[in-house]
Amino acid sequence: MITVESLRFLQSDTGADLLAELATTDLAEAATLQLLTRLRKRYSPDNAAAALETARLRIKGREKLGNSVDRMFFTREALEQASHHAISRSVHVGSFDGYDRVADLGCGIGADTIHLAAQHAVVAVDLDPVRLLMAQSNCAALDHDSAAFIRADLSRDLPFANVRAAFFDPARRANGKRIFSVKDYHPSLAVIHQWPFAALTIKLSPGVDLKELDAYGGKVNFVSLNGDLKEALLCTGLRASKQATQATVITYHDAEQIEQIEVLENDQLAAPPLRNPCGYLYEPDPAVIRAGLLSELAIRLGIEMYRLDESIAYLTADTHVVSPLARAWIIDDWMPFNLKKLRAYLREHGIGRVTVKKRGSPITPEELIAQLKLPGGGLEGVIVLTHVAGQPAVLICRTL
Repeated sequence: MITVESLRFLQSDTGADLLAELATTDLAEAATLQLLTRLRKRYSPDNAAAALETARLRIKGREKLGNSVDRMFFTREALEQASHHAISRSVHVGSFDGYDRVADLGCGIGADTIHLAAQHAVVAVDLDPVRLLMAQSNCAALDHDSAAFIRADLSRDLPFANVRAAFFDPARRANGKRIFSVKDYHPSLAVIHQWPFAALTIKLSPGVDLKELDAYGGKVNFVSLNGDLKEALLCTGLRASKQATQATVITYHDAEQIEQIEVLENDQLAAPPLRNPCGYLYEPDPAVIRAGLLSELAIRLGIEMYRLDESIAYLTADTHVVSPLARAWIIDDWMPFNLKKLRAYLREHGIGRVTVKKRGSPITPEELIAQLKLPGGGLEGVIVLTHVAGQPAVLICRTL
């Protein structure tokens, strides 16, 4: 556990030298006892443990926080909740165009404060003294000195005035476990009813129950990164309109370059009609699925798209379009699910290896592969377990 005292040691010249040494050391978990024994000959047990934890977390945090991670400090739980740098600078910061001052409420280790402070004067608030000190240090290390830091309990009155926009990241973990209901966040989401912000963006769990948000209005933006659903953002405040949904799909190659951002807005369209599988199978990006924007996706791609089943988000179409908003496979055939018929079909068509995908099926990919008893040679196929018009079905596909 990193304390204020051990953090101040790590920030000293001696601590910096130790972290530089550990950056070139084998930090495998199996070597923990040996490492700590060696370090404790030179440093206190608390400082040795804090340095080892920080060195490991810097390795773990590189993908999330980018190349600046080697100058930053964090706790394990704070790193898990921290915003990915690509989302922070491309989505969070963009919520506050036109505002000179922005509050970062529940700033944690300052992952968002850093990017907000690059364009705004920021007031950063957190209750945890260690995280607040880390946030201040992280901003200073990256030359973002326009942020002020305040320790305060956000369930009480705000400790500042004359700030019209805010980013709010409530605690969604307790004792190492995820919190799912917005009522159980710390502070509870209901606290925002007391806040007078003209623009307010709240970071939520991506699996948030949308029914819980009915009382708050605004827009819910589901954000994915390289095909993984990362977070939901509730964009509300005094200027908020009635509740709607949005999907933001980000693609990037490395720690510093964002390749593409696609935004899909809710146009309140009816769901796509049902149809049996045709030429191509589409799996929408998870942000598109969570936002319920299947018809909006079809319009964006400019093709006719159909659902296979009322409750499953697979789509089918006669045309192939390349888009980061959805993955596609060629459909060679399909049939009602029957293990013997599927095994015979694969044998007849020389398919000896398969990748299994599923939506709506109780069978796991591992179970199906074991049951198929394929020889392992020949062609490779993609087997999709799903429902067609309410009935279990299997699609035999190929990658494009």
